[in-house]
Amino acid sequence: MTLLAAQQVVKRYDGASVNALNGVSLQVESGEFYSFLGPSGCGKTTLLRIIAGFEDANAGSVLIDGKVMNALPAHKRPVNMVFQSYALFPHLSVFENIAFGLKYGAGRNIANLDIVSEVEKALDIVRLKQFKDRKPDKLSGGQQQRVALARALAVRPLVLLLDEPLSALDVQIREEMQVELSRCHARSV
Repeated sequence: MTLLAAQQVVKRYDGASVNALNGVSLQVESGEFYSFLGPSGCGKTTLLRIIAGFEDANAGSVLIDGKVMNALPAHKRPVNMVFQSYALFPHLSVFENIAFGLKYGAGRNIANLDIVSEVEKALDIVRLKQFKDRKPDKLSGGQQQRVALARALAVRPLVLLLDEPLSALDVQIREEMQVELSRCHARSV
């Protein structure tokens, strides 16, 4: 079953002489792990941001689970995104960072006990349970990236988008995170 489809997506930024995306189409089936490869500036991030709802396409459609998403704002889409910069709240603990989307996400009505349970499941997935009370600045780069991944996974999105989440990490941590992502994907399929 097709989980994600982009149909003839076009994006041109104001003042640009060429399109950032020019008729991009793709189809991702449920359970697939899909990667976009290309040089810097070729439109990978733009396409992810359009799928997530952070940017609008000039033309074309994005469908998730058979529903057109173009008119839905980002916070109402069944999508979560992990960015190259971890975007963690520095004043919140690891636990609170992961719980944030569960507590404050649009349409959420989750009891506190369920939030605790979901956060603990996410902490188990990324193997950071022992760090749940630490602030992000007390974690390594790899641990911070795993917190960002746990936060994205905790809300159980239909689609998880990763925008170069490993590029700022050193080689050893990058390899560990690649294994971690594969493990998370295998668990969710």
